[in-house]
Amino acid sequence: MARELRVLHQDQYGVRRTRPAERMAEVPLTERGEVWQPSRHPSQRSIVTWWWAATNRRLVGCRSLDRLSMAMLLDFHPGVVDFSAWAAQLVWREKGRQRQLVPDFFVRTAAGQTLVVACPPQTGPSGRFERQLAVLREACEQTGWQLAAPRLPGTVALVNLRWVSRRRHPRYGDAEVEAALARSFTRPRPLMEGVEACGVPRTLALPRLYHMLWHRRLGVDWSVPLGPGAAVGPLAAGEPDAVRRPLATEQP
Repeated sequence: MARELRVLHQDQYGVRRTRPAERMAEVPLTERGEVWQPSRHPSQRSIVTWWWAATNRRLVGCRSLDRLSMAMLLDFHPGVVDFSAWAAQLVWREKGRQRQLVPDFFVRTAAGQTLVVACPPQTGPSGRFERQLAVLREACEQTGWQLAAPRLPGTVALVNLRWVSRRRHPRYGDAEVEAALARSFTRPRPLMEGVEACGVPRTLALPRLYHMLWHRRLGVDWSVPLGPGAAVGPLAAGEPDAVRRPLATEQP
């Protein structure tokens, strides 16, 4: 069913604007502010939190823990150059009533694409979610966006990424320590063995090692627990598929 979709968003001055969906193709939504925030009811189990993104050094809103994991994966992925949450609200009329829908994330890729990410409910896709996807597909047809679904990796990979993500901030970068670590890990070797051999005190080296892993200056097999014996070395193909490709995009 064709809908007359309009999009509520902020312009470059922070003023809220509404325009037809077909006129949104050139609007950089990943750079715009939020037009909506969730309000939590006491009966709801979801949690609203914020992810500080190293990609753009901004806070990105997440209305559940699954979405927080998705924000982390987007932030970690080298093909994502910018992303935001709640930057647009789709508005249309249906059966005499005004309807609204806020996508979870807008993503700009290194290839210049704008992706719209729709995360399913924690209990799994529902009839309501499928109807929302139908609206998003229409919006993508009118705007040139691409619809994308999240692909979360296994528990071990998520735990490892959460651990190293704690050192993603630039303040954990140190060129001299990183150079020593890079020399120590010119070939794959156990994590703690390489740290001890780099010539830098462990308390200084470990945070910088995690910083390098987050920024992909060194590699590790994310599907293996990140303990003292985990093999660390030059970046290689040791990533689960959902870490390499956290989004499954629908072709237009």
